[in-house]
Amino acid sequence: MMAGPALLAALGVCAVEGRRVLQPQAALFAAPFVFSLADAIERNDVDQAYAFIRAGQDPNQPIGVSNPILTGGRRVLISPLLWAVATGRRDALLMLLGYGARWDAAIGAEALCLAEELGDGTTAALLEHHGARLDERCAGRRRTDPPLVSFAADAGFLLRDAPDQAR
Repeated sequence: MMAGPALLAALGVCAVEGRRVLQPQAALFAAPFVFSLADAIERNDVDQAYAFIRAGQDPNQPIGVSNPILTGGRRVLISPLLWAVATGRRDALLMLLGYGARWDAAIGAEALCLAEELGDGTTAALLEHHGARLDERCAGRRRTDPPLVSFAADAGFLLRDAPDQAR
């Protein structure tokens, strides 16, 4: 009776360690590798996103993203701040604001407009707390395109009209 729980615990540890040896990259044992700032933001991996910025990536430089819903499979260039808003990653958004992302009235209005268009009230409230206010450009935005396509087209950052699955 006394040896039963100890044997079960030992078998459990052996099973977990055996799986770790056979599948060392499983999400249970290691965080998935991120290849870019866009990946880090999309996965809400704030530590990795910060590591990219600390290594010299400009948090204001547009990044290439593609998403079946947000971009309709098109590849677009968008600011990391807008990508964090689009994906609803508030931790990454706060990190970007804290570590060098440019913030002014125009950027705040764009970010707030995107959050409103996506129906993300929590992110919209966070942006308003940081001083973002909607302007008249938000009301005139084309609603037929996927959300980030219209933002990228207005900024002149649409890369390709053909669907693209790679990021």
